Amino acid sequence: MDKRILIIDDDESIIWVIKKALEPFGYSIISRTKLASGLRAVQDNPNVILLDLVLPDGDGLEGLREIRSLNPDAIVIMVTAHAKMQSTITAMKEGAYDYLEKPFDIEELKIVVEKAFRDLSLREELKQLKKASLETESPQMLGKSPGMLKVFKDIGRAAPKDITVLITGESGTGKELVAKAIHYNSKRSLGPFVAINSASLPKELLESELFGYKKGAFTGALKEKAGKIETANSGTLFLDEISEMDSGLQAKILRFIQENEFTPLGSNEIVKANVRIIGATNKNLSEAVSNGSFREDLYYRFNVVQIKIPPLRERQEDIPLLIKHFLRETSEKLETGEKALSKDARALLLKYDWPGNVRELENVIKRACVLSTGSVIEKKDLLLEEDSSYTVKDFLEEKLKRYLKDMTKVSNFNLYDAVLSEVEKALISIVHRETNNNQLKTAKVLGINRNTLRSKINKYKIK
Repeated sequence: MDKRILIIDDDESIIWVIKKALEPFGYSIISRTKLASGLRAVQDNPNVILLDLVLPDGDGLEGLREIRSLNPDAIVIMVTAHAKMQSTITAMKEGAYDYLEKPFDIEELKIVVEKAFRDLSLREELKQLKKASLETESPQMLGKSPGMLKVFKDIGRAAPKDITVLITGESGTGKELVAKAIHYNSKRSLGPFVAINSASLPKELLESELFGYKKGAFTGALKEKAGKIETANSGTLFLDEISEMDSGLQAKILRFIQENEFTPLGSNEIVKANVRIIGATNKNLSEAVSNGSFREDLYYRFNVVQIKIPPLRERQEDIPLLIKHFLRETSEKLETGEKALSKDARALLLKYDWPGNVRELENVIKRACVLSTGSVIEKKDLLLEEDSSYTVKDFLEEKLKRYLKDMTKVSNFNLYDAVLSEVEKALISIVHRETNNNQLKTAKVLGINRNTLRSKINKYKIK
C-alpha cells in the first residue's frame, strides 16, 4: 500500500516538524495551508489526512464533513491547538480517526499514523476477502445476454451511490444475488449484509424481526432482542418481497428510510441506524399502489433506482453457461462424479420454458446428477414436465423394477408398506431440503396440510 499523507494546516512550522518526523519512515507527504486547496488535494486520494481544526479560510469540522464525502475511505486525524471537549466529540462523531492536540508528542504522532496505516491495510484485506467471498457464493450471476449485461451495468451504477434500490423480477431470477453484488461493491462492503423475506414470516412477527423488541413487549418476549435493522447498522438491509408488508409496517419502514431512526417494540426509545435499504419484489408495485395495497410514498422511496432481472426464458444464450456451472458445482459439493449431458438432454434444457428461472435450472441439474446412473445424464433423468416421453410414473417403475427383483426373495417382508414409506420419506426429505427446511413452503409444494407434514417429519425423523 502507498503511504500517502496530506497535511492541511496553516502553521508552516508544524508541517516541517511532521515531515521531518515521518518522511524517514517512507511516508510520501504533501501539504496545503488552506482548506480550499486542501480539499482539492483530497481528490488525489491520500490515505491519511492530518487536518487542522482552525484554518484561515474555513472550519476544520466542515472540512472533515467534506472530506468524508469526497473520499470516505481516507483516515482523517484532527490536529489543533484549540482543543475543546465539544469540538473533540463532534469530530469523532463526524468520523475523525483520532484527535491530536498541539503541541503534540512526535512519538505519539508516529504511533497514531502507523496504527492508521495498519488499519487501512487490514480494511483493504477484509474488502478483498469479502469480494472473493461474493465471487464464490454468487456464481449464478453468469450471463452474456443483453438483459444480464444491462443488470451488471445497473449494479455498477447503483452500488457506489448510497441510495435505495428496488430489484424486480420473477421468483428464482436471483434478486438476492443482485442485492449482495450491490452491497459488496459499495462503500458499505465492510459492513454486514442482512436479508429478510417478508413473505416467509407471519405479518405479526415481521415487525419484531425488523425492529427488535424489549423484554416483555409481548407474550413470549422473555429477553431483549435486536432487530434486523440494528444488526445491519453500517451495512445493507435487503427486504425481499416488500409487497407482502401490511400498511402499518409500510408506514414504519417509510419513517426509517426518511429519518434513519426506529423504535423497538415495547420501548419508547428512538434508535438511530445507518443502513442502506434494498427492496425486492416479484409483483408489479405500481399496480399494488393503484389497488391500495402498497403505499405510494413508500413506492417512490424504493423506486429511486430500479434493476429489473429478466426471466431465464428471455436469456436463452445464458443457459449453457449456467448448465456448465451447476454441473461442476454439483460434482464438487455432492461428490456425484463428473457428469455430462446427452444431446437430447441438452436440447430439452435449451427449449424448456423455465417458469422457476435459474433456481429451477439449478435444482433440475442437481437432481439429475444425483439420480442418474453413469456419467451421462439422459433426457429421462431431467424429470421435466415438458418431457412427455418420460413421466414420474416411468421413473418410479424403472427404479422399482430393480428394487423388487431382490425384495421379492425376502420372506415375511411387508413390501407394500416398505415401498410406500421409503418413497414418501424420500419425497418429503427432498422437498424439505429444497425449501431450506421451511415447513410452510414444503407443505405447499407437496400439497398437504402443515400438521400432516409435521407428523410425517417426526415419523421419519427427517432433519
